[in-house]
Amino acid sequence: MVDAADRRGRGRGVLLGLAAGNLLGLPVEGAWHHDIAATYPDGLTEIDPREANLPMDDDLAQAVDLGEALLGGGDYVREFADRLIAWARGNGRGMGITTGEVIRQLEIGHPLPEPARIIYERRGRIAPNGGVMRCAPVAVARRSDPALLISDSAATCAVTHYAPACQWSCIIINAAIALLLDGVTPDLAALFAAARADGCPDLAAIAHADGIPADVLDTIAAGDAPPGDISWLFCDHRLIGHTLLALQVGLWAAATPLNFEDALVASVSAGGDTDTNAAVAGAVLGTRYGASAIPERWLECIPQRERIEALADGLLAMGVP
Repeated sequence: MVDAADRRGRGRGVLLGLAAGNLLGLPVEGAWHHDIAATYPDGLTEIDPREANLPMDDDLAQAVDLGEALLGGGDYVREFADRLIAWARGNGRGMGITTGEVIRQLEIGHPLPEPARIIYERRGRIAPNGGVMRCAPVAVARRSDPALLISDSAATCAVTHYAPACQWSCIIINAAIALLLDGVTPDLAALFAAARADGCPDLAAIAHADGIPADVLDTIAAGDAPPGDISWLFCDHRLIGHTLLALQVGLWAAATPLNFEDALVASVSAGGDTDTNAAVAGAVLGTRYGASAIPERWLECIPQRERIEALADGLLAMGVP
């Protein structure tokens, strides 16, 4: 069991780790791992200090909006949708294609989750990573209520990302984070078995249908974390933004023996959708190791750090049984 101080550090680590990962991965978003290695032989180890005074990138901005909607109570799913509309109008830095198209449908006034369903069908039933990148606040707020964790993970994902694989990526990552908040190392096979018992579709079949390579598919089918170097996850540039690849990075972060800094650098060095992959990894790693494990030089680059820490504390208080 963890004491109150440890849990507070883990709770802050969720959001600060997400922020650090998002910012660390930004400069090489979409790059191949060998190109990153050529430019950064020792890995990309520094966050641009100018980020402290820039608008939040989409991974962090949407996570903060989600967390603050949860904290406000009431119809927090609708509140989150309204916050996304306001964010898109006011800034929208880094906004993904799917999210942008859904927000335009939200502005028309369709009831939730109809806008996301419309775009899901229109765009060929794809499963991008824009839901799982921001889902972690739900884990902090709902860690003591598994049923609510599942339903809120799905409902808040489906504001923009309707695909079942997107919703279940959020559920599985949030379940892992909830366990880590209590100092419990997730048994990934048991986690996937529980997900299947609760209605999770066959993620391996989805991966196969979407063209994810066989070696990645086998890892997904086993309900396991990818071993060692994870650059092989991103060998097909057409699939780098798939939710199941981001899920795999998060599971790897839950199991890797690397410390916070080395693991986050490794997640970026793997290439692909680096800012989102590292945001997911950072949230998991921050929960495992706590905010004190995040290098201070990275924390100094996070915009509105005090707001994020206060949000984490508030969400953690919501999760008290």
